[in-house]
Amino acid sequence: MKNILLSLLITLTFLGHSQNNETFRDTLKSVAQLNFMKGSWKGNGWIFINREKKEFSQSEIIKSKNADRILVIDGLGHAKDSINPETKKVIHDAFGIISFNEDLDAITMLSFSSTGDKMENELRLIGEKQLEWSFKDERGGTIRFREDFTTEGVWEEKGEYSFDGEKWFPFFYMKLERQ
Repeated sequence: MKNILLSLLITLTFLGHSQNNETFRDTLKSVAQLNFMKGSWKGNGWIFINREKKEFSQSEIIKSKNADRILVIDGLGHAKDSINPETKKVIHDAFGIISFNEDLDAITMLSFSSTGDKMENELRLIGEKQLEWSFKDERGGTIRFREDFTTEGVWEEKGEYSFDGEKWFPFFYMKLERQ
């Protein structure tokens, strides 16, 4: 009897988690659902570039515009070195617009970088105050970013790369705090 109850509990727990993830994936239909992202954020992170780990300081400002129908994101990152916690060397300068894309029937982020790159990616909820967005890269793999705002006043973001969509390798991490 104990084994049956334990099996039932494990099954129900697993089904509950599966349904939660699917429920979240299908519920992002309004930019206002992302208002938890708004604010001024500062912190640090690291990224692998040419197999070398580089540290950086990062600031992001996210504001609501157009009666909560869009969010604008202004991000600026500076290289760090062993002497200075923040240098004047800009390594990330990007601007983004989060809005509802009627053609895709989805919330998307249109981003522009200082290098001239521009892309639009669908944002997906993967949990409460947790987002994911991804894109294919020129090598045929997939790059995905997962953002986690579940801890009050903290934004954690992880970037991963996969050649096959099964195994994921971390290449980016940042942790910012609301100012």
